[in-house]
Amino acid sequence: MPPSPRKRFRRSPTPVFESESEFGSDSELTSSSRDHSPASRSRSLQSIPILPATKGFLALPPELTYQILSHFKEIRTEHILGCTNYINDSIPEDLSARFKALRALSQLSRLSRSIFLPLLWERFQVCLACDSDWRWEWHNSIGKAMERKCKGLLESGYIWSYVKIVTVPICWPLWTRNFEALSSFAQLLEMLPNVHTLEVLRTGSLIPQSLEACFRGKIFPSIQKVVLPTRAHEILRCCSKVRDVTCNEGDGGPLVSALVHTGRSNIEILRGVMVRPTFMKRLGKVKPSLKCIRINGKNKDLTEDVFSALLVFRSLRTIEIECFENKKIELEVKYASEVLRKCAEHTEVTKSWNLRRTTKNARPSNPRSINPEPRSTLFR
Repeated sequence: MPPSPRKRFRRSPTPVFESESEFGSDSELTSSSRDHSPASRSRSLQSIPILPATKGFLALPPELTYQILSHFKEIRTEHILGCTNYINDSIPEDLSARFKALRALSQLSRLSRSIFLPLLWERFQVCLACDSDWRWEWHNSIGKAMERKCKGLLESGYIWSYVKIVTVPICWPLWTRNFEALSSFAQLLEMLPNVHTLEVLRTGSLIPQSLEACFRGKIFPSIQKVVLPTRAHEILRCCSKVRDVTCNEGDGGPLVSALVHTGRSNIEILRGVMVRPTFMKRLGKVKPSLKCIRINGKNKDLTEDVFSALLVFRSLRTIEIECFENKKIELEVKYASEVLRKCAEHTEVTKSWNLRRTTKNARPSNPRSINPEPRSTLFR
């Protein structure tokens, strides 16, 4: 008597838990039928709610997770202000370790993806060069990475809302497709709704006409803080609501011209610009509410006339001066303090006059209570 054939039992679909991966194996995708295509499976996974973890490291409070991630090396201000086209050329720190850890954590499960994917893409960075012994290979790799990442991010709209900081170089002298990569980058900036900080490294030998052609007509309304070299002043024209501007290369003259041309009266912080009477006079015409200014260390002769040019900014609160060793700073402290004192006196008189005009039968106000914010001179 022949043996009876084995019966095949239909297995019920298994539920998705927190610890399971979001995507199945290759064999599962290959053997899936028409009714179980990857698209339908993705839709079914999205319909299943993600339950919070009850144990393991995914159950840790967010504050503790952020504290653990803070021990990884990150890109800091001194890296952006350095005169280099790529950050990790002379820095031994492994600045890519945090990115690699977050990328691995975001691929563990659906729950871990919802936690770590926003942290992974909080900073869009294309400034870390690969390990190589030749500088031209650095330029080549960064140029290719810029084009590849911009193209990939343009096709991934679900990531746009995560990006808040953008750190990139905008010139690769030996990369032949500069214009295409810059055009994609300019298009990408328009698509990021929550980006608030733009950090640009040195422009090198980039032609200003190419930058102008790529960014002409673009508007980035969400950007409030900008760090960029003098040659990248065309990008500053596109930031309509910028409040904090730092120049990391050059004298900053074209940056001041861009602020004046676009009428940026909401600028509050200006750093790294050469304090010249002509620059300050032009910027004063816009009547910005400038509260902090950092004088470029290239200003060798900081005379009383140079500091007097800052009197056009009546709302000035802080003057930062870049100084080096063995530099006499007594006179500079005196000049800066005198400027801040005159700005404070003018502000107090103006506010007292406005109070007398708008309030009748009111007691005289105390000048000390009108303008309580302290004014200070800092040396960097």
